[in-house]
Amino acid sequence: MLKPPMIKLGASGHTYSFSDFTLDLGRGCLLRSGQEVKLRPKVFEALRYLVENNNRLVTKAELIEAIWPDSFVTDDSLVQCLVELRRALRDDAQRLIKTVPRRGYIFVASVEEKDLTTQPVAYLEQVEQMTIVIQEEQEPEKENRALTNQARSVAKISTKISTKAAVVAVMILIIAVGVASLYLKRATPLTDKDAVLIADFINTTGDEVFDGTLRHAMAVQLGQSPFLNIFSDERIRETLRYMERSPDERVTRDVAREIAQRQGVKAVITGSISALGSHYVINLEAVNAHTGDTLAREQVEAENREQVLRKLGEAASKLRKELGESLSSIEQFDAPIEQATTPSLEALKAFSLGREQHFSGKYFGAIPFYKRAVELDPNFAIAYAALAITYATAQEYDLAGQFSQKAFELRQRASERERFYISARYYIDTLRDGDKAIEVQELWEHTYPRDFVPRTNLAVRYCAIGQFERAIEEARESIRLNPDAGVGYASLSICFMCLNRYDEAKAVIEQAMARGLEPPYSRYILYSIAFLAGDTAAMQQQIERTAGTPTESGMLATQAVTATFSGQLGVARELSSRAIDLAERRGLKEGAAQYSAGHALWEAAFGNCRGAKDTAARTLAISRGGVALSWSALALALCGEANQARSLVDEMVRRFPQDTYFKSFWLPMIDAAIEINRNNCAGAVQALQLASRGEMGTSTALWPAYIRGLAYLGQHAGNEAKVEFQKILDHQGVLAPKDFNPVAYSLYPLARLGLARANAIGGDKAKSRKAYEDFLAQWKEGDPDIPILREAKKEYQDLK
Repeated sequence: MLKPPMIKLGASGHTYSFSDFTLDLGRGCLLRSGQEVKLRPKVFEALRYLVENNNRLVTKAELIEAIWPDSFVTDDSLVQCLVELRRALRDDAQRLIKTVPRRGYIFVASVEEKDLTTQPVAYLEQVEQMTIVIQEEQEPEKENRALTNQARSVAKISTKISTKAAVVAVMILIIAVGVASLYLKRATPLTDKDAVLIADFINTTGDEVFDGTLRHAMAVQLGQSPFLNIFSDERIRETLRYMERSPDERVTRDVAREIAQRQGVKAVITGSISALGSHYVINLEAVNAHTGDTLAREQVEAENREQVLRKLGEAASKLRKELGESLSSIEQFDAPIEQATTPSLEALKAFSLGREQHFSGKYFGAIPFYKRAVELDPNFAIAYAALAITYATAQEYDLAGQFSQKAFELRQRASERERFYISARYYIDTLRDGDKAIEVQELWEHTYPRDFVPRTNLAVRYCAIGQFERAIEEARESIRLNPDAGVGYASLSICFMCLNRYDEAKAVIEQAMARGLEPPYSRYILYSIAFLAGDTAAMQQQIERTAGTPTESGMLATQAVTATFSGQLGVARELSSRAIDLAERRGLKEGAAQYSAGHALWEAAFGNCRGAKDTAARTLAISRGGVALSWSALALALCGEANQARSLVDEMVRRFPQDTYFKSFWLPMIDAAIEINRNNCAGAVQALQLASRGEMGTSTALWPAYIRGLAYLGQHAGNEAKVEFQKILDHQGVLAPKDFNPVAYSLYPLARLGLARANAIGGDKAKSRKAYEDFLAQWKEGDPDIPILREAKKEYQDLK
């Protein structure tokens, strides 16, 4: 008799599919739409390593070691290798392989891996490549025991075909059925496209410390996974509102399933904790939200209260595997829960209460809970980061920097996702290194592609440096990923404002408000759009909406700068003083100093240097934060106070040596203003070259263009000056008040005057006269004692 055949496959049956390419490791080739793409061996090895380590940063040194393990090569060899690889993949736009400057590469395309040694279809596809070995066997009863029922059925046809062929057919069927059975048993209940909602835990222990705490701990643990798509707390709260329930209602199993069904969420994870003597039993269950079928279940027992978080973390890790996440992913992104958060249940409870305040819009109400959390556990990294973002929202940037510094020092006591968050805040709040912040958040975005937070932050960063189209792309994707987080709408609306697309800016805010959201700066944005449209009723409506809220002082500052638009400096000064006083009374010293520094700037721009110097002194008495120092220095430089300005610059550089916005924009402007007052206008133009790269952005809002225009006027270069002033007039939306930096709007009337002077220098009296008339008409109700207004009237009379 015959022994069942042994079927031998090639040494490697792995393939990786991405875009329209297939990397076949068994054959050692790259296929595009079935056709082989020729690659040198080293280029093939580079592609293989990047694909096998997709969606993570592969450093240059790591890649060189993988491709040339026993040789010394320079970066030039690697660069050439990547050039050839990009050419083969037609990847000039970096859709597949993204370069991270100075660090390495990330394979960002979606990759589908197949193991042809385990998937039944692979057997059928590679039958022709199999080597079938058939041996004679003397023990027929063993053969009979080896055959399955399916094999027996097929064996009946052996009388019609040759014995050898029949056995081959039998064994192919045996293997196919067996592998199919194994494959079906391992079918994963979730894919990386499915969302998961975490319900509140059922706590029957009588110990209130577990209420809310375990759900948050579970969210952190599962949130480490790049595979699982956690339905956010913001979206849960908004869905509850649609259901006409309180957004603060407990999310029970039934409520969670209803939310999931409304929002198309695949799975709901429920949990419970109960006391068993001195022990605690924790149950976790993932159910299909639509059918109620159990997808995964775990139970663990903690010997005492102190072990609860650790045991919960262990159960959550096992649940991730049951839900379909790969072992390699879990091993890479699986910080112990007590490390990713805190080993203190009380600290975690305080933090959870702070988050409830935060997500309900009560940012200042969250601060005491976050502070209590770090008092209970001084090593609670993410709690310090939460304090940082809360104080940054309140414009208390120095405090934000201090807390970001502490969080960064403790970043190893956080999950991988939270380390990205902590690092980003550190570079923004503490070092003020905008370039590094962008780099971190781009890596965060590629590691966790379904996380809306890095996209929102990137939108803000790109907007700050004038890359509005990129910012719009990131903001739109942020909204798609989490349509119930208001900050994405704010970023998108501000970008539209900067592009003079006011109707779209307004529509975005209205879209958010229709969902019950109140995006940051939304009242400032709507006020400015109404101002541009001359709709005083709508302006008043926004003023009333901010009365008594934390944004009231910001609205007063916004009203002040819109008063400067028509030259009503008396009104502007009164509103500015109210904004500063209100912020100080509320303990917002840096916010007060920012409003005061903005006041000093427009006083200097309008030629009232005595008022500018007095206001700058008041500013620095309130706070010596980064904004206060840089804005006051520019105001003093515009007024010819070079020594005082330099002193503030030195302080700024000493305290914030890596502040990219200061070094790239504010320092060149201060230097240029000093040179203009020294009659070195060519030197001023030279100093401003660095600032031209991002002067359209919200961080400077065309101030470099205005100062450059002044320098060209000083050189009697009329045509060049016209270009700068016209740039300001063409981008009114960049200047319009829309966040905490409203001072640029005062430049708009000054650009009209600058254009009049530039045309006069060029000898075009008609255009010059028209520009003067436009300026004087805009300031027809302006205060008559403004120095620059008196100058303009005299120049206009002389022109006649």
